[in-house]
Amino acid sequence: MKHLAKILPLLSIIIALNVKTLQLSAQGKQMVSAAELKEWVSYLASDEMLGRANGSPQMETAAQWIVKKFIEYNVKPGFGNNGYIQSYSYTSRQNTISERNVIGVIEGSDPSLRNEFIILSAHFDHIGIRRGASPDSIFNGADDNAAGTSTLIGIARSIMLSGAKPGRTLVFAAFSGEENGMRGSRYYVANPSVPLNRVYADINFEMIGHSELLGKNNYYMTGCLMSNLDDLIGEYARNTQCKLIDTVALSHRLFGSSDNIAFSRISVSDGITTGIPSGTFATSTMAPHVHNVTDEVKLFDFDNMANLVNHFTGMVIWLSNSREQLNWTDPGYRRLK
Repeated sequence: MKHLAKILPLLSIIIALNVKTLQLSAQGKQMVSAAELKEWVSYLASDEMLGRANGSPQMETAAQWIVKKFIEYNVKPGFGNNGYIQSYSYTSRQNTISERNVIGVIEGSDPSLRNEFIILSAHFDHIGIRRGASPDSIFNGADDNAAGTSTLIGIARSIMLSGAKPGRTLVFAAFSGEENGMRGSRYYVANPSVPLNRVYADINFEMIGHSELLGKNNYYMTGCLMSNLDDLIGEYARNTQCKLIDTVALSHRLFGSSDNIAFSRISVSDGITTGIPSGTFATSTMAPHVHNVTDEVKLFDFDNMANLVNHFTGMVIWLSNSREQLNWTDPGYRRLK
């Protein structure tokens, strides 16, 4: 016990240094550059990917590309010896759609927290081709959601470069099927790679590529009024150049419009929703480019996106080491136990 008493303060110092390193990177030196993000988004949102419609060969190509990136940045397979891919199928308009999620893991380092989890998620599908659309027929889905997928990859790469160690284990989940009713995230919640009652939060990323709505270095979180997750994030953001904006009018409405809701609304009984606190982090709401052929890479502010991705990396590491209880504040919700 005497040895343990000596070790615990040292562990606290190491954790604080890890978090401080990533806070400084978010404010100064970037771990992921604008050029790298542009390369990744441009690939996923290229015309050759034909809008990444669910069930298309391009979605399989995109999934394998994400796997390669996870391997490159030392993200371990989410299913151990069974690899990164979680296959599933569903019926849409009397057609059977075969799809897959890509799940990776960076293991936690804190002995008291490593068996808890933070899910980092983003969807990589879009809506494909719509004949007769103008000026072209390919809905490239750059902001929705090549941007969120690239954010996941950027966070993994930043952790690898910085050498920071998360306290809780981080699960990186790239979901398909979002555009067809959150099919991929709902399948994952029904068939999770980790115990859901040990998941601290789901942090979902979508539409991170634009800065015209909120300005530089600003972002919002859906469901700010639902839990105290926004309070914890705001506490971290106060020490950085990036700010969480909690006055976006549509943020509450959009809470149920992305993959985070699969974690927050696991079951409903007697009017009470049981789930895991979550939020989607974004910089756009219902902008003109959303679900439009104008959702193109050329409209991005990649310098701003790089600042945010590096900020989110520090935020995730900080959150993974937090001792604060994360709970619902909305009386219609209760935490999964």
